[in-house]
Amino acid sequence: MIFFKARVLLWPLLLITVLVVAGMGASFAFGGINALALSSLFSSSSSERDSQVIQSVTRVQEITLLSLHIEGIKTREDNREILGVVVPESEKTTILQYEFDAKLGFDGSQVKIEPTGPESFRVSIPKFIGIGFDDVVFKDALESNNALGWLAPRAAQTEMINNILSDENKQEYINQNEAELQEQATAFYSGIIASIDPEVTIEFEFAG
Repeated sequence: MIFFKARVLLWPLLLITVLVVAGMGASFAFGGINALALSSLFSSSSSERDSQVIQSVTRVQEITLLSLHIEGIKTREDNREILGVVVPESEKTTILQYEFDAKLGFDGSQVKIEPTGPESFRVSIPKFIGIGFDDVVFKDALESNNALGWLAPRAAQTEMINNILSDENKQEYINQNEAELQEQATAFYSGIIASIDPEVTIEFEFAG
């Protein structure tokens, strides 16, 4: 009978334990729901700031005389070297197709118009310059590899583009079109001066 009484007295304890466990589970579940609900109220965001100050303003009077439409394909070859020796079959070829309009002219603020007589003037034209590029298009570079071409470094496409648009190439365009540039400059200022006095004699001098 004593053993039976002890079993009877355990039922309230078991009931209390079950209730406590159930309560803890409910609180955790409620807490989880609250956490999900709270997380939906928050979101992340980012922003950028770029502060710039214009230090000076320079007026330029660039006059475009010619606009050259250029289309081309630039090819670059790279190899892997070990101790100065090229690894056989490690050649990688990169091909870049491009097109743009190159503007050539001069700085009009540097032009000098001086009288050389009662009805004559000398117009001094400064050196021709590459003013800039318009409608620049570079297509995605194509690569072809030899058997071990994967060993060669990847061509820097930005470097290839900078070479194409370099000052050296601008000067080359000027050298190739020197006569046309002088002809255009002559026609440009002759028209301006003739509109004022068609009887004036004009002499042109171009910077070397």
